[in-house]
Amino acid sequence: MGVYSDSLQQTLTCIVASVVIVVCLGVWSAAASEPAQAVVERFDSLLLTTMKQGEQLSFDDRYDKLAQRIDQDFDIRRIARHRLGDRWSQLSKDKRRGYTARLRESLIARYAHTYNHYAGQRFDICGLRSLGRDSRQVEVALIDSHGMRRVTRYTVARDAGEWRVVGVSPATGFSGPETARLMPRDTPKALFGGLERRLEGGPRV
Repeated sequence: MGVYSDSLQQTLTCIVASVVIVVCLGVWSAAASEPAQAVVERFDSLLLTTMKQGEQLSFDDRYDKLAQRIDQDFDIRRIARHRLGDRWSQLSKDKRRGYTARLRESLIARYAHTYNHYAGQRFDICGLRSLGRDSRQVEVALIDSHGMRRVTRYTVARDAGEWRVVGVSPATGFSGPETARLMPRDTPKALFGGLERRLEGGPRV
């Protein structure tokens, strides 16, 4: 009886292990087949971790954590060019470089300022649409504990084999036809750090 019981237990263990492997392979295959979605999910995972550590991390800490991921997975120059439209071609190389740098800082700072508190929220991919062979639109909803949803649409494109975010809607950071002229000389990191202190106790995500 003991031998039979051990054999049955081993069989069940093997079955469970096989099911787990099959499920994992399915998840990995799905991620591999949709690398654009994987880029957004990786960023959302970092945002959620940052939110959960919101009480321990300062604004600068959140900024530095998010900067590493955004530098890797966002094509800031392409986002900048898209936001300025025809005005981009009218700018000198130095002005393009300066605008792109300030837009990067603004983008990171806005995320660091906004995603600073955890209260049971979660991220769900709620849409995936092909915009062409090498471009996707990924919709992600931030859902709070009451079921309220905030949807962000990421445009993710492949260039030289790498999938990167090339557009965010609603726009995060400075934008508009006169942005290059109106952008403050102070870094958005310092700007939003001061803003966060002034808004302390205000609404959070």
